[in-house]
Amino acid sequence: MLSAQAYSFRQKSKLAISLSWIGGYTNVVALLSCKTLISHVTGTTTWAGEAAAYGDFAVAGYFAFLLATFFAGAVLSALLTEGARRRGVRSKYILPLLLEAGLLIVFAIGLESLTRQRAAGAGGELGAAWLLVGAAAMAMGLQNATITRISGNVVRTTHLTGVVTDLGIESVQYAYWWRDRARTRRASRRGRLLRVSRRHPSVLRLLLLASIFGSFLLGVVVGTLLYVRWPGYVMILPVGFLLFIVVMDFVKPIADARELDLLKDSELKAFGIVQSLLSKELGIYRMGPYTTHGGAGHKGPLKMSQPDFAGFVDRLHARWRVVILALTPLVRLSPNSLMELADAVGRMRKDGRKLIVCGITPVQWKALDKAGVLDELGEENVCPDLEFAVARAVEVLGPAAARAVSR
Repeated sequence: MLSAQAYSFRQKSKLAISLSWIGGYTNVVALLSCKTLISHVTGTTTWAGEAAAYGDFAVAGYFAFLLATFFAGAVLSALLTEGARRRGVRSKYILPLLLEAGLLIVFAIGLESLTRQRAAGAGGELGAAWLLVGAAAMAMGLQNATITRISGNVVRTTHLTGVVTDLGIESVQYAYWWRDRARTRRASRRGRLLRVSRRHPSVLRLLLLASIFGSFLLGVVVGTLLYVRWPGYVMILPVGFLLFIVVMDFVKPIADARELDLLKDSELKAFGIVQSLLSKELGIYRMGPYTTHGGAGHKGPLKMSQPDFAGFVDRLHARWRVVILALTPLVRLSPNSLMELADAVGRMRKDGRKLIVCGITPVQWKALDKAGVLDELGEENVCPDLEFAVARAVEVLGPAAARAVSR
């Protein structure tokens, strides 16, 4: 799920690599059809300034229009994602990517029209060109802002200046790390150093950056080849890919985390836990497939579902110092979701918060242990049920919470 892909390095990599080719693909199609690079903001600004200096205000206005549409795409992405976050929408990034697909459809329609006009020798190319570059530039602004938000300002996907710069920086960092470690090891131990280096952050970052570069370049090559053969239908591939991502985000079962009703929840009542006994700094959630197959009122069988730990952390109230998360047996802890859980724990720790997980099945326990997430959580913060979790939360919150419960 897209909202869960914001905080896992592996998911960041997959998403950035899979969308980078769309940036290269769209950029080269715009260049071949309209002789314009629509995501090269530095170059666009330079050309606008040059045209203005020579008094060619028509050309300067054209490039200013490109800048404005790219900027508008970034603004739209921010409005859609922030609005979705404030409303507690499950996936914050579907709307921007869906809008990007719509803009690329407009680009495709304009491209097909422009191709026909050129084949017929008709006029009116200027208006079609403005429509093309405007829609494409806005789409690239949307994509760049959305992926920037998803990755936490780590990667961009529509241009390569920062990617190549970071490649140079990370290469030097890794070279120095290798030299320092190699000095202290015999030649026979260099092989082990090589194996260890595969997990080094600089190596992972280098692989990500190189893959983004390669994906962008692949998009340029494929876009060029397809435009030469089928200029009117060249945008079917990126539009179809974006729609596929959106559809998969909708149909994939998601384990939604919901705050427990302290007055009505049957499990809390069974343990004698009521709202008046709990600290105002404690939040309690249960995570389960509430939204699968038509929502909470659905009476059919529920499937194993992927958890959204990133979205769960995003929605937490600022006042909570300790949060209890009760997992249902239908929550599937895949390797990716385990990485996201570990990252969520780290994010909460940076904010001075503690996460307590309860309701763990033996299968889920083994998955947590194997992935090293138990070490990140602390075994004392993994409890068999809500009663033990609340007791642990009271202990973490300190004497004030204990006195409230004792009363």
